[in-house]
Amino acid sequence: MRFDLEIEPLDLGQTLGCGQTFRWRNGPGGTWSGPLNDQFIVLSKSGRRLSVEARPGGRHVEALVRNHLRADDSIRKVHRVLGKDDVLAPALSKLKGLRIVKIDEWECLVSFVLATYANIPRISKMIEMVSARYGSTIVGDVKAFPTRAQLGRASLHDLEKCGLGYRARYIKALCEIIDDRQLERWRRLPYDKLRYELIELPGVGDKVADCVSLFGFGRLESFPIDVWIERALARLYGKKGSYAKLREFAAERFGPYAGYAQEYLYYNERLHAPNGSCLFLEKER
Repeated sequence: MRFDLEIEPLDLGQTLGCGQTFRWRNGPGGTWSGPLNDQFIVLSKSGRRLSVEARPGGRHVEALVRNHLRADDSIRKVHRVLGKDDVLAPALSKLKGLRIVKIDEWECLVSFVLATYANIPRISKMIEMVSARYGSTIVGDVKAFPTRAQLGRASLHDLEKCGLGYRARYIKALCEIIDDRQLERWRRLPYDKLRYELIELPGVGDKVADCVSLFGFGRLESFPIDVWIERALARLYGKKGSYAKLREFAAERFGPYAGYAQEYLYYNERLHAPNGSCLFLEKER
């Protein structure tokens, strides 16, 4: 199944390659491919046209891709708000194609619990392992991320054999605690209440709760803080302190689009700042 979409602005590399999600792979000619729910998707972009190849296909695929890339977000409005920040403003034109993604809530929760104290290659390996063992076949040897029921049938020992380490007991506990009604109730909660309840879950701390709130439940005011964001806030804004203190600063500084600000800062700090080619040219005075 092939079709075209127009989602603008959109930079596939910035969006799919900056740590929001772990199953997309960059291929020849600027293509990006990966499993998305029950589909294997290949994306390529030429001008304003986003070409989509989906297998096995279906009437729902267009909505699936648009939802994943948050096609309805007004990037112009995001930049109008964040452009008031004199640190971010100089780089916004270079980052206009970086969109927040929307991931299935269950997949997002498990993925970011697995992501604790692990680098991206390790995270991807763990996710692919549990998908290969417990997920449904999409096409060929490509497997979907396992549902709660599928993953719940695995014993703790089975999960440990996937290379999850201490995270295995958290995943097992999540399978036992969460059901469809819980997920549906969380979808209706405001961000602060959602975040509070997520932190009560096994294996979920401040950062994981904020990642799941942002990428899973679409709460754009969420501002996940990892070592890269700590460095960015210290270097660009002179801000250091506890997670709570930095989160409060971000909420006041970036407001309803703190999640977009976080991705811009992360992209700059992780991919550009180490080699000196910063997109954000000036520190706050």
